[in-house]
Amino acid sequence: MNLGLAQRLRDGTSAWHAAAERAGVMPALLRGTLPAAGFWQLQRNLLLVYQALEAGLEQHAAHPQLAPLQLGPLARSAALQTDLADLAPLAATADTAVLLHADAATVYVQRLQTLADQQPPVLAAHAYVRYLGDLAGGQALRRVAQRAYGLQGDTGTRFFDFGPPAQVAQRGQALRRALDGLVLDEATAQALVAEAQWAFAQHVRLFEELAGPVH
Repeated sequence: MNLGLAQRLRDGTSAWHAAAERAGVMPALLRGTLPAAGFWQLQRNLLLVYQALEAGLEQHAAHPQLAPLQLGPLARSAALQTDLADLAPLAATADTAVLLHADAATVYVQRLQTLADQQPPVLAAHAYVRYLGDLAGGQALRRVAQRAYGLQGDTGTRFFDFGPPAQVAQRGQALRRALDGLVLDEATAQALVAEAQWAFAQHVRLFEELAGPVH
């Protein structure tokens, strides 16, 4: 049976996905015990990744091998910027310096920029890793963050908001269909699976770095 790209990506990254959920700051985030400064740092570094990814996807929106992937309401950069402004006062109360740019995030951004310049279709792997992950777990993480940091309404959690549950499910299905609709040869499809594995591994590095001493 020929598997669609979305399923191939899922099968090829399942072990790395599980590892990322257990890495570094993530267990504390999922428990609601990550300090506000740590949450701010995580979101700040993810913003760097999203800005690079979304710039590349927008630059190549008309590329024949990326055209089915329309960002639209999936784009997260603007929401993250608003959240970070909301969360800054909370993060500033912590007795710690602010880690603006983790090394792992810098490497991630460089990778995305290189792909945008040299291999635009491979950006689809990163769209899979980030946006489907956001759609799958964002609602639960939003509730955790609201409880942990005393956030009301959409303050500080717009990043996680993709609409009501039915709309979230619809957008996830639409993204999977878009991935399956990409016209790729076998070599490129394999390259996307390998790139998604790299992306999850880099998330592990980022989460572990953010859990280390702040500098």
